[in-house]
Amino acid sequence: MEESRHYFIGIQIPEQLAHQIKADIDKRSELSFQKWTAPIDYHVTLVFLGAIPEDRLNKISELLEQLSHEMSAFPLKLNEIGVFGQIERPRVFFAKPSESKPLMDVREKVKEAVLSADHPVEKRPFHPHMTIARKWNADHPYIEQAPLRKEPYSMEVSSIALFEIRLKETPRYHVIKQFTLHK
Repeated sequence: MEESRHYFIGIQIPEQLAHQIKADIDKRSELSFQKWTAPIDYHVTLVFLGAIPEDRLNKISELLEQLSHEMSAFPLKLNEIGVFGQIERPRVFFAKPSESKPLMDVREKVKEAVLSADHPVEKRPFHPHMTIARKWNADHPYIEQAPLRKEPYSMEVSSIALFEIRLKETPRYHVIKQFTLHK
């Protein structure tokens, strides 16, 4: 039986920056999680699509191509740490971007493109983040973490991407199409 493919639209973290973040995280011996995200898979999800018919995926891709001509590159900073789930035993450990109007604007435009292609978007509030690890795996409780370092990690977001999820591979998130921000 063939598994259905799942997709999302997001911002890929540059490889060099991802490896720097991972090296800094590895210095924290008090972190004990069951599943660690490979640096090559670091990203910030804008819209999760899930399983989607190919014709609708193509329509979304066309809309994102048009949209990319209306959007400008913007800076993104990552440094703060957060968790989802119970604070003592978090489900997800992540780095979150600094608040950014350009990031929220891009997310809103991508969301509108997906909706205009008649594909649903999660109704939960959008909390931009880059997943680092999952499932707390220690007898002692998780202790709130300080930022990753004194100065935030900075990058220029000059494109967004359509990713396919391949759970049994590493990397598990494959860029299907890149959309350069042109404005």
